[in-house]
Amino acid sequence: MTPNIFRPYLFTGLHILGWFLLGYLMLFYIPLTWNVVLPQAFWLWQSIILFLLINLFYSTAKIVVPKTIIKDNTSPFLLWAFAAIIAMQLIAYFYTSQTDLHEQISRAIGFKKYKNPYFDNYVFTLTLLVLGISTSWAMLTHWQKAAQHKQKLEQDKTMAELAMLKAQINPHFFFNSLNSIYSLTYTDIEDSRNALHTLSRMMRYLLYSTEEKTTLLKEAEFMRDFIALMKLRANSKLTITTDIPEKIHDYPIVPMLLLPLVENAFKHGIHATDKSEIYIKLTQNESNLEFEVENTFFEKTTTSDEGGIGLTNTKRRLQLIYPNQHFISFGVTDHGTYKIKLKINLEQ
Repeated sequence: MTPNIFRPYLFTGLHILGWFLLGYLMLFYIPLTWNVVLPQAFWLWQSIILFLLINLFYSTAKIVVPKTIIKDNTSPFLLWAFAAIIAMQLIAYFYTSQTDLHEQISRAIGFKKYKNPYFDNYVFTLTLLVLGISTSWAMLTHWQKAAQHKQKLEQDKTMAELAMLKAQINPHFFFNSLNSIYSLTYTDIEDSRNALHTLSRMMRYLLYSTEEKTTLLKEAEFMRDFIALMKLRANSKLTITTDIPEKIHDYPIVPMLLLPLVENAFKHGIHATDKSEIYIKLTQNESNLEFEVENTFFEKTTTSDEGGIGLTNTKRRLQLIYPNQHFISFGVTDHGTYKIKLKINLEQ
């Protein structure tokens, strides 16, 4: 890989090399194969042509094309191309007539090479070639910059949307957690103190460790704290079963991605008088993560198939961050529970 220190000069170096090769092959190499001594005026003319072509190339690519074709105004460009061809022919005629170049070359090679002294076919061909290449290069550069700009706008839009979604999650989470602790203060002061301590640790994690990415290990620990917090509030009719392995292969993951699914179960899967169950399972196979949350279905309180704020938020974040790398399904099962199943490939 080219060191960063040389990258600013790489583009310029490629242009210099390109012009050197083009000038040598088309203007100098072919005459050298004639095996004759050509007049000095011929070599001076070849150098002048190369200089004019370089100026024509960059004038067309940097000035004319951006102000004409790119702005959907082709008439001035056609006038420029016609003027460039005429100007090159006039310069060629003026130089060759003043130096008698055609006659000198004819004497050097032994036959008359130029049939029409008023029109230089070789200069005409080179002019068209340079006009075509410079126009194509300018258009490709414009399209590339437009594509990069569009991609940058899409990235900025995605980041702004992710920031908004994350901002929605945190108040949503804190509101639910504080409600749980508030309820606990009426039944057990000691447990409510422990719950506040757990919540403060969770808040520290949210505030300082979840700017853009966190790790699966930290996210699993955060989820355990949340479940522990919810257990303190739970009544005797609720059964919570978790299957979250202690040993997890650590992978980067978007923060607060799994928690809304767990929140959804505690919010909609608990009943004040009826028995309820919540089952949470996390499995991992290298970078492939499977996460299941299943809770008792209560028709009046459970979210619809589209999900609540937490599920809607999670679905959108998955679409933005893990496109084509995730699968999520949720709904009421055949045996009367509400189940959410998420599969993600964390490899990025």
